[in-house]
Parts: sequence; C-alpha cells; structure tokens
Amino acid sequence: MKKLFVLSLLAIATGLAAQKKEYDPKVMGCYKGSEVNQQMEGVSKYWVSCRLEKGKSILMFVAINQDGNVVQETENGSWWTKDGKYYELHNTDKVTDIYNYEVLPNGDVKFQSIEMMGKKDNTYSFIDTKINED
Repeated sequence: MKKLFVLSLLAIATGLAAQKKEYDPKVMGCYKGSEVNQQMEGVSKYWVSCRLEKGKSILMFVAINQDGNVVQETENGSWWTKDGKYYELHNTDKVTDIYNYEVLPNGDVKFQSIEMMGKKDNTYSFIDTKINED
C-alpha cells in the first residue's frame, strides 16, 4: 500500500512537471514586425506583439490587401516556451500555434512555424524586432 501511494505521488508530480510552462525572458517585451504575401497573396501585415510576464500576450495587427482594404484586429492570449519551441494560444479561436524560435544577437526574435491553426505548417517565417523603451 505504501509503495502504491509513493508511486501515485510520483506520477502526479511527473504530470505536473510536464505541464509546467516556461517563459524565456529573452522574448519578453514588445516587438514589431511585418510580412508581405506569406500567409495570403496580395496582403501586407504589420503588427505589434507584447509578451508579458506569466505568459499573457497582446497582438495588435493591421492587414492591407492590394485593393487598399484595411483590417485591424487586437488579440489577447498566452504564450510560453519549452524545449526551444514557442507556443502562442489565441483566446479568440483557442488554437495554439507552435514555432521554432531563435533570439538573434541584436535581441530580435526569428520564428519558423511548425504548426498553425491546428495543422502542420513549416512555411511561415518572420522576425520580431524589439521595441526599445526610452
């Protein structure tokens, strides 16, 4: 009985440790970025992304198509890192996007998609440029 209790505690602790989220401090803060024709042909996107402590995130972006139509959106969500991967959960659709990421020597962050909108996708890449606070 005592062994069963100890094994149960060990299993619970292992499960909790596996779920613990990490927050790489090198990617915290506010960043800006842009891309053209990557996710949608003829669309330019511009954004400001703020990754806050304890995993809260805010993403504000503007998309402009070739006809000049503008879409502006703000999304709240959460972010975390684990094993060199970056996870971004959007509150609007409850889908987590997964990226490989690399912090560049100047503090910018390069992202390469692994999974987007619930599907494997390695075709999307971008760089977030750190916004320096005065």
